[in-house]
Amino acid sequence: IIDIALLNEHRSKGLGAGLMTEILDEARAAGKPVGIHVEQNNPAMRLYQRLGFVKTGEAGLYHLMTWTPL
Repeated sequence: IIDIALLNEHRSKGLGAGLMTEILDEARAAGKPVGIHVEQNNPAMRLYQRLGFVKTGEAGLYHLMTWTPL
């Protein structure tokens, strides 16, 4: 995933979770992992953790997080 951004008025309404769930469903069907770089203080990190992403590395101010299909 390169970038996901929602306008303030559209945050905390489940849109990001819905989008991510669709991406993860496609990745699961293809048997592929999904990776994303997340700024260390980004509140969206909680969403990614809830969806099953785990921290797998660091790059400056970013955490590399990876989701692996079961």
